Amino acid sequence: MNRWQAFGIHLGVSVSIFLVLLGIIVAVWFPGILFSIDGGWNGLRIIIAVDLVLGPLLTLIVFKAGKPGLKFDLTCIALFQAVCMAGGMWVVHSERPVALVLAFDTIYSLTADEFADYEKDVSVLQTFPGSSPKLVYTELPENQVSAEIANIRGQFIGDPLFIQTDRYRPFPATEAEVAAIYRWEEAVRRQVSDELLEQIPESCLLSKFVSAVTTGFVCFDAGSRELVEFYSLDYTRTSTQSNVSTASL
Repeated sequence: MNRWQAFGIHLGVSVSIFLVLLGIIVAVWFPGILFSIDGGWNGLRIIIAVDLVLGPLLTLIVFKAGKPGLKFDLTCIALFQAVCMAGGMWVVHSERPVALVLAFDTIYSLTADEFADYEKDVSVLQTFPGSSPKLVYTELPENQVSAEIANIRGQFIGDPLFIQTDRYRPFPATEAEVAAIYRWEEAVRRQVSDELLEQIPESCLLSKFVSAVTTGFVCFDAGSRELVEFYSLDYTRTSTQSNVSTASL
């Protein structure tokens, strides 16, 4: 066996392992569009660099048939690769969203570390149905003014609505009930450009979206109970657009 054959075998094994890890990340930790908008790809690049590039490349460099200590060298490479891959998976796992929280007019994607930062018990999510990330909303007073006061008060005292776990409720079962908790959707739609409003599907319940890695607007489909589209802040309505819209009324 020459070094290129050894490289090919190592690369083939690495690809197989990578596909298994990719399946876990995409299907379990960052389902749906969360993989592309909420940091899944950022963490995956660490695993790609180690699993598909560094490990096989080291084998290509050190392999020489009959070389004394070759088994030791290859064992060290395999152990180094395994440790780095485990570290990469730990990073991705720690950054995965554990809850999608609709609070006021925004869906927040929260990690376990963010619950710890606010000294909240993340285990409260175990009481809600469904797989992770848990889909919940913060219950607010029916009176509009009281709800807005609760939102402002939470920000003022450093206990924002999205982390007030005592207000968490599971997303309703029916589409009509889901639409009812999107009480500020029309206000959000007034904040985005006409270009975006022409793009979004009819089934879209529009809200803002905030995570540790990105901010924008997101569509929630009440039928499939999934986030289906993400739009960047580039679609935010400018003051000029607002004046034009107002003038046309």
